[in-house]
Amino acid sequence: MKRTGALFLLPGGSLGLEPRQHISVHREGLASRIFLRAAAHLTACMRRHAAALAAVLLLAFAGPCPAQVVEVLRAAPEFPKNAVWLDAGVPHTVEGYRGKVVLVDFWEYTCINCIRDFAVVKRWYRKYHAYGFEVIGVHYGEFPMGFNVENVRRAAARFRLPWPVVADLKGSIWNAYDSNNWPNRYLIDPKGEIVLQVIGETGDRELENRIRGLLAKAHPEVEKVPLDADPDTFGGRCGYPTQETYIGFANGRGAVENPHAYSKLGQVQEFAATRPPSDGGVVLAGRWQTLPEGVTSAAADASAYALHKYHARSLYAVLSAADPAKPVRVELLQDGSPLAKEDAGADVRFDAKGAYLEVGEPRMYDLVKNRAFGQHILALKPQGPGFTLLSFTYGNDCQQEFEER
Repeated sequence: MKRTGALFLLPGGSLGLEPRQHISVHREGLASRIFLRAAAHLTACMRRHAAALAAVLLLAFAGPCPAQVVEVLRAAPEFPKNAVWLDAGVPHTVEGYRGKVVLVDFWEYTCINCIRDFAVVKRWYRKYHAYGFEVIGVHYGEFPMGFNVENVRRAAARFRLPWPVVADLKGSIWNAYDSNNWPNRYLIDPKGEIVLQVIGETGDRELENRIRGLLAKAHPEVEKVPLDADPDTFGGRCGYPTQETYIGFANGRGAVENPHAYSKLGQVQEFAATRPPSDGGVVLAGRWQTLPEGVTSAAADASAYALHKYHARSLYAVLSAADPAKPVRVELLQDGSPLAKEDAGADVRFDAKGAYLEVGEPRMYDLVKNRAFGQHILALKPQGPGFTLLSFTYGNDCQQEFEER
């Protein structure tokens, strides 16, 4: 989900795995670790994707790289009837957009890369909508919470998306377009042909130039509209954060480092924090239930906690509570002390006890915005049972200015 500089190369979201079992290649380094885990999941599917596998091998040793921009020419698949359109249920069709330039934007509401990308697409929508530019947001979930249409509806409203949004609850559009990651953008020309695909969070200059080129055929005045600046948000000067951290083992990348953490999925276990976590790792203490997608606090009191080591400027987490109407208080400590106000993310609150979250609605929470890029150990201490931790994502020095809500 939420790909901090991630590039996903194979259809189905992985190397022959299910759509939400992702093997990813990150700009942030640790590429050899990614490659080894990818190799562990080799399947017959790979033989059908030799070029993509070669790209994985290249990226594993090449370090940071730009997003993948793919020249495409094929008819855009029609939107299926089983998708749920959020604008009063009114269905939209590719055929109905003939004569327009359309960007189909696959997103996920807990994906930090998608959230950072909204500002870019909104600027384009404001600049070019009058010339015939349209956007269709296709939401396909990564975690179970992403397949609840009301969660998607609240997220679309929270992010103030001005274009039509469809909840692809069955993955019909995702599969028809051979989508494989978030964000994933397909540009459709006025004839209904896909002409460009941009995989990942960057590649904006190439995409905007192609949008302008298609619009200029009918509206040459569009060339007078200023281009967006082309910031390098993944360059070495920005810093390379920890790779995206999954808590559950469903994708083969479970980050919990306690012995036998995944040997009793679905059961409550008593864990001991006998050592600090490694970078990108999680160490649990107290009673937790381990699940395919994450871990859930099971202690009746405030004795359970999770430690996470990371290096980044900012940190986000996908969290939920057993009953969204009864939020769980989660206290936050960084490097052994209550998280400082100067380093707190947008969702952090403070009282006499220190920094804390109220976790209710299942979504991505903004936990940390450090004053400087660095390495830290974050402790999350739920004050009761029913708190679920699913993943962590990160931001570098150049990814701090965006619409977080």
